[in-house]
Amino acid sequence: MRKKLFFILLAILCCNGLFAQYEYDDSTVLDDHAYRVSFGPKIGLGLALGSHSDVQDLSFSPSLCYQGGIAINAHFGRRFEMSEGGTGWLGLQLEALYGANRLKLGSEGFGVNCIEVPFLAQLYVTPTLAVEAGATMVKMLGGTPHEFTAEGATYALSELKGNDVMPTFGLCYKNPSGLMLDARFNLGMSPLAGNFDTKVSSFVVSFAYLFNIVK
Repeated sequence: MRKKLFFILLAILCCNGLFAQYEYDDSTVLDDHAYRVSFGPKIGLGLALGSHSDVQDLSFSPSLCYQGGIAINAHFGRRFEMSEGGTGWLGLQLEALYGANRLKLGSEGFGVNCIEVPFLAQLYVTPTLAVEAGATMVKMLGGTPHEFTAEGATYALSELKGNDVMPTFGLCYKNPSGLMLDARFNLGMSPLAGNFDTKVSSFVVSFAYLFNIVK
């Protein structure tokens, strides 16, 4: 009888230990930050289009544009109570990119180089797919060749030193593995230069691979 009682007590103690261990492991699901910050390289390819000018009657054709740089993403909250951190509804993305646009005017073409800094708010309709909107700040670095002639006029591309703040809209897919794909439209708002009253908009598809630095 004593042996039976001993084994029953031992079994009860073992079961309590197992349940206690299970409860501890389950609680560690939430033992992470309620957000995730990731960082990594990004490249993109798209189409650039110069708008018709109110002063200069110029007609541009769509042409290629390129960009590359780094991106940092913050994804906040939890989708459900027991979800991992960084699966919620809201996120922010900041990037620093070098952009090269190749504009085509009639039979002539020229390049415009710039620094682009997009800052976007993201609304995640699923834990991996977001609608994003914000602004892209642009600093013109100049153009090549130094000057070109079109429609009977000569333009000095070395004077392309203007700035722009472009409204930006897009879709972003961010996989937990770090892969990120996005498609964006940037609406040009400011002339390239005082002597070249043309605005440049772009549609760009980009690829990035982000590494978690806080999770």
